[in-house]
Amino acid sequence: MARKTDPIATLRARLLAELPDDIAQARDAYHRLAGEAAGIMDAKEFSTHQGACKAALGHLESLIKLLRWACEGAESSAADTEGGTVRTIDQLITDARRTLQDT
Repeated sequence: MARKTDPIATLRARLLAELPDDIAQARDAYHRLAGEAAGIMDAKEFSTHQGACKAALGHLESLIKLLRWACEGAESSAADTEGGTVRTIDQLITDARRTLQDT
């Protein structure tokens, strides 16, 4: 009998594989946005810029919360078959944490 794939486990595995890079890209975008503050701005421009920075940080926070959710519920028996290799969820978590530490 064919075993049904748990869609939540599949989602968690995908998030664990993709979120570290997404978080790094969002962080880099935030750094570029925050760096624009070095220019001379009037009060209105600064207020708009500050709002954009807050929105970017909120996006980062949401991505990190999503990664935590994926890490907490990951089953060690699920596998990622990307590239023809099989890696357990535990390995994906380790890779995700390493990527976050390196960024």
